[in-house]
Amino acid sequence: MTRFSVVLPQWIVALPLVAIALFTPAASEAQSAAGIAGVVKDTTGAVLPGVTVEASSSALIEKVRTVVTDGEGLYRILDLRPGAYTVTFTLPGFNTVRREGLDLSSSFTATVNAEMRVGSLEETITVSGQASTVDIQNVVQQRVITRDVMDEVPVGTKTISAMGALIPGMVANTQDVGGTGGTSSAQISIHNSRGGEEQLLQDGMTYNTGNGRGGAFSSVRANEASTQEIAIETGGLGAESELSGVRTNVIPKEGGNSFRSYTNFRYGNHTMQSNNMSDDLRSRGLSSPDSLDFVVNFTQGFGGPIMKDKLWFYTAFQILRSDTRMGGLFYNLTPDKPVYTPDLSRPALDGQNEGDGNLRFTWQINPKHKLNLFHQLDFNLRHHWYQGGCGPLASPEACYTDRVIPTYFSQVVWNSPVTNRLLLEAGAVLTKRNFVQGYPGTLGHDEGLGTPFSAYSYTENRTGFTWGQWRNPIGFNDSYQWNTRLAVSYVTGSHAAKFGFTVYHAGNLNTQEVSGNGVTLQLLDGVPRQVTQWATPLRFEETMKANIGVFAQDQWTVNRLTLNLGVRYDFQNMEVPENELSPGPNVPNRRVTFDPVPDVTNWKNVTPRLGGAYDLFGNGRTALKASVGKYLEGPNLNTYAGRANPARGTRTSTTRLWNDVNGDFLPQCDFVALTANGECAAVQNPDFGGSISQTRLSDEARTNRGYNWEVSTSVQQELRQNVSLNVGYFRRWYGNLITTDNELVTAANYDPYCITAPRNPSLPDGGGYQVCGLYDITPALRSATDNVIKLAKTFGTQTEVYNGVDVSVNARLPAGLLLAGGTSTGRVVTDACFVVDSPQGSAGAAAAIVPGLLNCRISPPFQTQFKGIAVFPLPWWGLQTSGSFQSIPPPQITANYTATNAEIAPSLGRTISPGAGGTIASIPLVEPGTIFGDRLNQVDFRIAKTFRPRAGKRVQLFYDIYNLLNANPVLAYNTNFSTAGPPRTVASRATYDWPVPTTILQGRLTKVGVQLDW
Repeated sequence: MTRFSVVLPQWIVALPLVAIALFTPAASEAQSAAGIAGVVKDTTGAVLPGVTVEASSSALIEKVRTVVTDGEGLYRILDLRPGAYTVTFTLPGFNTVRREGLDLSSSFTATVNAEMRVGSLEETITVSGQASTVDIQNVVQQRVITRDVMDEVPVGTKTISAMGALIPGMVANTQDVGGTGGTSSAQISIHNSRGGEEQLLQDGMTYNTGNGRGGAFSSVRANEASTQEIAIETGGLGAESELSGVRTNVIPKEGGNSFRSYTNFRYGNHTMQSNNMSDDLRSRGLSSPDSLDFVVNFTQGFGGPIMKDKLWFYTAFQILRSDTRMGGLFYNLTPDKPVYTPDLSRPALDGQNEGDGNLRFTWQINPKHKLNLFHQLDFNLRHHWYQGGCGPLASPEACYTDRVIPTYFSQVVWNSPVTNRLLLEAGAVLTKRNFVQGYPGTLGHDEGLGTPFSAYSYTENRTGFTWGQWRNPIGFNDSYQWNTRLAVSYVTGSHAAKFGFTVYHAGNLNTQEVSGNGVTLQLLDGVPRQVTQWATPLRFEETMKANIGVFAQDQWTVNRLTLNLGVRYDFQNMEVPENELSPGPNVPNRRVTFDPVPDVTNWKNVTPRLGGAYDLFGNGRTALKASVGKYLEGPNLNTYAGRANPARGTRTSTTRLWNDVNGDFLPQCDFVALTANGECAAVQNPDFGGSISQTRLSDEARTNRGYNWEVSTSVQQELRQNVSLNVGYFRRWYGNLITTDNELVTAANYDPYCITAPRNPSLPDGGGYQVCGLYDITPALRSATDNVIKLAKTFGTQTEVYNGVDVSVNARLPAGLLLAGGTSTGRVVTDACFVVDSPQGSAGAAAAIVPGLLNCRISPPFQTQFKGIAVFPLPWWGLQTSGSFQSIPPPQITANYTATNAEIAPSLGRTISPGAGGTIASIPLVEPGTIFGDRLNQVDFRIAKTFRPRAGKRVQLFYDIYNLLNANPVLAYNTNFSTAGPPRTVASRATYDWPVPTTILQGRLTKVGVQLDW
């Protein structure tokens, strides 16, 4: 049994020890709960110490939380669940003051002040109405997706990413129309945070996947039925947070003293969707858009008391089933032949089956101890994973399947308000995720595709289109993580101090296979060009040995100023256990065992978090806020432990030129022999399949963790009751960026050349210009590799800076009218103008830039988002309308031209060195950040009819229209440049001129649904 396979049982055995630890003093890691704070005075303005303040709500299983004002008349009540509260102030010799109708949401501290008159306790003064919507205590920038927003606003899938995408400034990596994109593969980021550092929490504890990547990679969905609220923190995060990515915290339902049921059903199909294809899109090369075949969502929740005021439960499950017709993609009439012949009567489908089920218990053991237990199972099955997987440039027989069955998520949280000042909390989480990416037919779908695993994959290099089989390694993957937290909070009227720590451990296993017995084939303009052979099977394993965080922070109120002071210490240690590579079709004699690599990273960091909130006029309605904090790079096992894994560092693939002498499109070669034979030339890299790792971490990269600083300032103003305006400025910059240095070569080993860009009206000045600053390594060193991961600052100054301004308005008006929205304007400027190896370098996503001199400074224009939601109850017959609007800046367009040796050699003065692409090179024809596509404007609308058969019972029928205006902006392009002309048979998708649309926003979609609340 492998080491990886026994790790989980070891920790399962250890869980009783964790349970014992739960009952030791601790407190909340995350400020996910709500709070109430204020000052109590008499009618003369003198402060009143010793006032008993009680917050009561049916949302609390313990019913009431109690504190006493301090010597300055101040009080704070923390760790409150979302819900409606009544606050009562009592002091002998004074009338009782009662504040009713106070609605609290997650992560918000409401200011509730009281003025007490001399009199008897029996005489009560009752005040109704909401507190100010301005939080004058916290500096964190956050939005709360409340239960009514989840229920009333039309969103195709009520996931964290889909709901979060409606926040001004938020950037999602997918654009959904009515749930056609499913719930997987979605990430959100803001102000140039990393999508992979999106933090997913429930009750303040992370359930991100074990390989450390955030957002979509967890495979755990927040069930819409069992979710009470979602708090989304976007800036100014406190010392509880290691990272600066978007931090989402799910507040689950707990049940209650009465039984409640929630049912939601939504349905749509292809007859309910409009065609938004246009002649313009056809002329640009898109044959047809993606469209819906059908989509159905069903969610059921139920909860209530097992013992009133003692033990509650809530359970829920949901199912999503959908098929999407992929525009311009069709099944292959000749899947067993080396050509792609589209069957125009049979469009390709991206099919998905997703679901989950969970159960939660809330146990009030006694007035001082509360325990929450939660367990959830998730599954996800996609046959032909186009959206988020193989992309829009693959025939169905070449697009792989994805199966995640099951994902486990277990959590236990203990709370104890020991006194009215001392709060303890502890918790533990265990998640385990298995997923298999398999070739079509391996999951029981499309068995008649006619392409067995032994079939070859064909790719047209000019366009990137693939058919026959998938072109890259895929296989079985497994990851797990557990984490625990312990902390203690001590609260007085003027201080809210919190101290705690977290411990995180994770592991990741990845296996890979390639079809065609480890050989894939590449063509150029329909002519066989080269083969890529793989040293499969591959198996890699990495471990997060320890990720430990210790933090201390305090909210200190001095008059009208509240300081948010925090500091955090983090220790992170990754390791690579023993790895083994076994024999395969192209490496029959390989069996290599690699020794463990300890201390891959040995990071020790202290990071400050400072902020302040100032009540400008002392009335709790205008707050000036500022914060500055240093945050660390996410604990991604693939980035560091993966690169340090000697098994991953070997030559797992190589290319060789292929001359198809007999014209049968089948290589007649002995792939075990690395020298020229048959129709194949010698391999490009003679180290293929060897046991020498060619990538390692330098000491500086191993001990210096990446980071970013974030600065934010904002003004928050209550314009009128329940109407607030927020204006904020945000700046983020990154440090300790890394780059790869091949220590066997220098810039002197690269020869310069230029090419002439092809003529095309879409290129700057119509094309035909010289593209210089291109370099090719000398042939003698083409296979020389000794890669070392180093800090970029070793070679020069690399910068990545975001600046932006957000403006938002939130209004909850009488009669249930809700308005929220705003704008976000910003840009990212990157600079990596220095040389590591090749003077050319390569531009791209900010985090993936290779330093060099070509297009090394990217300074795009400022771009602005507009987003908003509205709920408008009509005065007739229980009707209600609602909707959302998104206006998103256009995507950047690049141009990648495949240049042949014939085009390069005259300038280079020799034949181009054979590389991964053979004797061809991919040339960037345009400067990044200069050409953009279509702006996206999407309007979603709902009209609903509500019936209330009895008190506390509600039935709502709704009719949703997504993409109301039937807009058709291009979401993605094939940026591989090809000459103008008709489509070629071998690559019928996206072979027109550049840039060719591959995906547009899906057309107007109507869905019908019903929601029952009992």
